Amino acid sequence: MKPLAVIIAMYCSGAMADTTLATDATVAPADSLGEIVVTGLMPSLVTNEGIKRNASGIVDAITAEDIGKFPDTNLAESIQRIPGVTIDRMNGEGSRVTVRGFGPEFNMVTLNGRSMPANIGPNTGNASRSFDFENLSADGIAGIEVYKTGRADIASGGIGSTINITTARPFDFNGMRATFSAKADYDRSTQVGSKVTPDFSGLFSDTFFDDRVGFLVNGSYSKRNSQEQSANINGWLQNQFAPGDPRVADSNTNPDGNNWAPRNEGWGVIDHQRERINGQAVLQFKPIDSLVATADYTYTFYKDMNQSHTFGAWFDYGPNPISAIINPQGTVTNLIDTGSDDSYFASNDESMNQNGSAGINLKWQASDNISVELDAHHSTADSGGGALGTNNFGIVGQIPQASLFKCFTMGPAFGAGSPCAGIAAAANQIPTTSWIYAPPYTMGNLGTSTIEPLFGQANNTVFHNTVEEALLDATWKNSDSESGLKSIKAGIDLKRMTTEAESFNSGNFAWGYYNPVDQGLIPASVFTKVSSCSIVTQFSGGGCGIQVPYFYSFSLANAIAATQAGGRPNPPVPPSKTPTPDGNFPPYTFAQNPLPTNDDHIREDTPAPFVQMDFATTFDGMPFKALVGMRYEKSHVTAQSLQKVPVSVSWNNATEFFTQYAANATYSDVKSSYSEFLPNIDLSLEVQPGVMLRGSYSKTIARSDLLSMIGTTSVTSTPKPGSRTATQGNPGLLPYESNNIDLGAEWYYAKGSYVAANWFTKHVTNFLTSTTVNGPLFGITDPNAGALAQKAIAELTAAGKGVSAQTIYAQMQSDTGSIGPFLGQPGDPLVIWDITTPSNGNKTDIHGFELSFQHLFWDTGFGVEANWSIPSGGAPFNSETINTQFALPGLSRSYNVVAFFERWGFQTRVAYSHRGAFLAALNQTDQNGEPVYTAAYGQLDMSASYDITKHFSVMFDGINLTSASTRQYGRFNDQFYSANQGFARYQVGFRVVL
Repeated sequence: MKPLAVIIAMYCSGAMADTTLATDATVAPADSLGEIVVTGLMPSLVTNEGIKRNASGIVDAITAEDIGKFPDTNLAESIQRIPGVTIDRMNGEGSRVTVRGFGPEFNMVTLNGRSMPANIGPNTGNASRSFDFENLSADGIAGIEVYKTGRADIASGGIGSTINITTARPFDFNGMRATFSAKADYDRSTQVGSKVTPDFSGLFSDTFFDDRVGFLVNGSYSKRNSQEQSANINGWLQNQFAPGDPRVADSNTNPDGNNWAPRNEGWGVIDHQRERINGQAVLQFKPIDSLVATADYTYTFYKDMNQSHTFGAWFDYGPNPISAIINPQGTVTNLIDTGSDDSYFASNDESMNQNGSAGINLKWQASDNISVELDAHHSTADSGGGALGTNNFGIVGQIPQASLFKCFTMGPAFGAGSPCAGIAAAANQIPTTSWIYAPPYTMGNLGTSTIEPLFGQANNTVFHNTVEEALLDATWKNSDSESGLKSIKAGIDLKRMTTEAESFNSGNFAWGYYNPVDQGLIPASVFTKVSSCSIVTQFSGGGCGIQVPYFYSFSLANAIAATQAGGRPNPPVPPSKTPTPDGNFPPYTFAQNPLPTNDDHIREDTPAPFVQMDFATTFDGMPFKALVGMRYEKSHVTAQSLQKVPVSVSWNNATEFFTQYAANATYSDVKSSYSEFLPNIDLSLEVQPGVMLRGSYSKTIARSDLLSMIGTTSVTSTPKPGSRTATQGNPGLLPYESNNIDLGAEWYYAKGSYVAANWFTKHVTNFLTSTTVNGPLFGITDPNAGALAQKAIAELTAAGKGVSAQTIYAQMQSDTGSIGPFLGQPGDPLVIWDITTPSNGNKTDIHGFELSFQHLFWDTGFGVEANWSIPSGGAPFNSETINTQFALPGLSRSYNVVAFFERWGFQTRVAYSHRGAFLAALNQTDQNGEPVYTAAYGQLDMSASYDITKHFSVMFDGINLTSASTRQYGRFNDQFYSANQGFARYQVGFRVVL
């Protein structure tokens, strides 16, 4: 608070008085773009420059080139052109943003200054605080402001930044304005549906009754069909081989002797049919000159129908592997595993996000120097799977009884004499896996008649998020032009956020669990033979490098129709007896469970009074500005969660385990609270005309993720050995706190041209640390280690037979006369879970440089933008140890270069964005505590348009012109995690402006 005392003392002494400066020196966060209407790329860049130059603190902005025309086809793609901003893409479209190394959950997104609710996180199915920019079309957006320093009058919640999206208002324009655009979108990846899909948008605005009433409506509709192609390993399991294991050729030099082995390997495609609808209606009324009332409603709808078709191998450990090779880093590069299915997976899912925001705003100029503003809104975000659900699937496999060995390699060839001898070395980007079948079967002659069904599930996740907020503030502007104090703004922000996250799990619809009697039960007409040469062709080891020459995709709906009547009877034992129905394949109805498996409610009530003072003066003839503020927040948190108690683990076949739950459930009810003082001070000094020096300090917060705040303990529904995970939530988690310092220098050397450099540091505390301990839960016993299993192992050993999951399970069936499933019994060893619990405690320092440059080449029409962001710090991830670690995902270097030309009605723009390699996550799908890194990625985009008349233009957009692909890996670069193939996309269309 010492800087605040200095400023106040300077004011009281009169040292800051100056009569030459304007009295409104700051950029208002909610409205700064509301009255800016520009036409053309270069004028929009000049506007952006003016916002940056005149703002208090570190602010970057992007404004629409014209009404209804934004620089990029996607908002996230536009934001990444700002220094320090990088994005995550989903299916080739910008989705979520990372600012200064802080990921989506650390950034606050507001719409016209209002806090917005969030939807389910993409690809996670979990409740989220992070805004998904895929929901929002770029059409109808007036501009975006990115506040990298905190301010008292801006909603809290962003350590990385606060991103304010502004939309058009009818009073922004003089009279009637209208625009309409239509595009055809061509996606090279599309395999299902038309490759060419429509994209429409329009806006109409007019004022009436001597500009006392204004009305604006805009809307957009877009459809896109596309396909994702990928290969993946779901996790690298820790220490599956003990030191000295005779099956292992070990050159491991890891100081702790740790090793990592692949959980699985899979390949496949996901076909998407995406629709997006946006709309907004705004009514403005000015009954008297001093009062403006605005009512608005914004609606977004996003639906993605997607069908997955994948195939792959699951690796079992314990006694199952025949041999392995471990390299010096500890990575298993070659593995020969006992045989099991070449499985085929199909899903038919639906993801829907539906958001609505109704608001009212009153601005009253109470007197010459006092203005009052009231803003209130009720905003909702609903996510779910609609009638289909978010995760419905079925699994079938190729004759696992005839599968002898699985051969995995990402390194040297298999040795002579091994079951996999003859399979070539695989120094590829994607590892290879092959199957060895008993004659007469090979990977090249398996048909549909040998396919056996396993099981299916119908699942859904529903998320409701509501934000109710009212903001009242008053601004006093000093009429004394000789005073250094220009204005005081004070107000209170009242916000309530409520969330409800429900998950619905049907459990398994048993399809016989690979009972050979059911071979061919699903008709051949359900299956489609697909060449492996057709997928992930940009990667070595993909395409024809996939050792399995083809796979069978299948319609989930048709597979359900073929299996709902149940399986075939089991052969009688002895043959003279009557066949018995298969208890593992009864008749069923494929439907979602009407009762939730999880039901988690969180409510946060936060009143936040604030005060902010604006100063302006000169020092030795140099203009000086200061903005000083304080915000106080008191948050009350209530968490209520459904606790379903697990009672047992069932072993359903050699490779499948499932958690069984008690019928009754209870709700937890946990309350907590915390308070925060959030000061800020922004200083700027114009040392020479056009040369600015800046300094800022602020304290900002970001609230803990919703999943960590759930007040219950849950275990995985598929507790396979090696993947028995559990989580315990903590509703008392405190927010992350960041103390931020920024220093900057900017040179505005010509209109629309500048060079800027900024150094920042953030000291962040209260980071979550996820502590994982091993232990039992709920007294659940383990059938895999129980008396029945131990008896089977002893019998197999005595008979000189191999011991594997397959042979153990078969022996248990023989011993009991039951086909299963088998439950843990009293007295059996307890299941040992990996129990992960979050808590506050970690801290880190992030610092870095941001360099940006913009230059317009006189009157030639040419120009260039470039920026480079170099963040560093944070806790590094130690790749050699498997202890619980803290590290900050998302921190990466990035740069952007944009070249453009605009003259004679022609406009073209070429943009290249590059993001360096970065830590993307701290947990892998099937192994907690294992990191996921994303390799460096660059994307080239372009756009062009030509104004045939002042009212009609044609346009072209090219996205990812080079079809750049993404790759992820684990602790080491050779620990392959995923590969996703990229595809180019093109748009052509026209635009009409009236």
